[in-house]
Amino acid sequence: MTAVPSWQALLFVPVGAGRHLASAIRQRPDAVILDLEDAIARDGKAAARDRLAADQAALAEAGIPCVLRVNAPLAQMARDIAAADLSRLAALMVPKCEDPRPLRNAAELSGGSIGLIALAETPAALFALPALTEVPRVVGLMLGSEDYSAALGIDPESGGLDPLAAAIAAAAARRGLLAIGFPGSIANFRDLDRHAAGLRRGRQLGMTAAAAIHPAQLPGIRQAFAPSEAERTWATRVMAAAGPGIMALEGEMIDAPVIARARRILDR
Repeated sequence: MTAVPSWQALLFVPVGAGRHLASAIRQRPDAVILDLEDAIARDGKAAARDRLAADQAALAEAGIPCVLRVNAPLAQMARDIAAADLSRLAALMVPKCEDPRPLRNAAELSGGSIGLIALAETPAALFALPALTEVPRVVGLMLGSEDYSAALGIDPESGGLDPLAAAIAAAAARRGLLAIGFPGSIANFRDLDRHAAGLRRGRQLGMTAAAAIHPAQLPGIRQAFAPSEAERTWATRVMAAAGPGIMALEGEMIDAPVIARARRILDR
């Protein structure tokens, strides 16, 4: 089984965008997602692939894990993966996952040794989540909020993304995978208060990480997914009192599920 990384704050950077990559390296996200899909126009993909290995080398030199978002059509995905330095890839992000086939294609094209992140961004993905988590090498599920909202014809801030976020969180938790995203617009990098509210809602629904499209969003992500001082204090008290069987701590019953929740808080 592929080890699941402990990322919380990821940052999208278009492949070949040197200035944006340099900024990303200065900001030190947990991982950089080099994007060959939405961020690159169709007539620019070949040129971007030519720059991919150099971008990967810059991230490797900086010690920042590299995720590559590939294109969904199989022929394009094959060219994307062929252009990558697989030795410097922490994961492939696979879009439009409505069934396990795109993940299996990515695994085969990459030799089956690279972690996979499945993008759930269509209504059909909601019903495929358990099957997606069964694919070997999958390390995370990600909510594609903009595409999913467009498919439903809803505002991503309306609350309509909550069911998919909760389903992603539950499916990921079942396998101990990353649950990336939040029920809101990832494109919102000017109203950071609204962005932070969406992140908090995602955390409440069980999401464990989020991706930014602008460095200004990273501090909000880190704050949203880090445990609060009150959570840390509570978890520390629980773990100090933990023992076999059921106990009581300041009027609260302490049993195995409570201890597990405390341990997860301290792990974060």
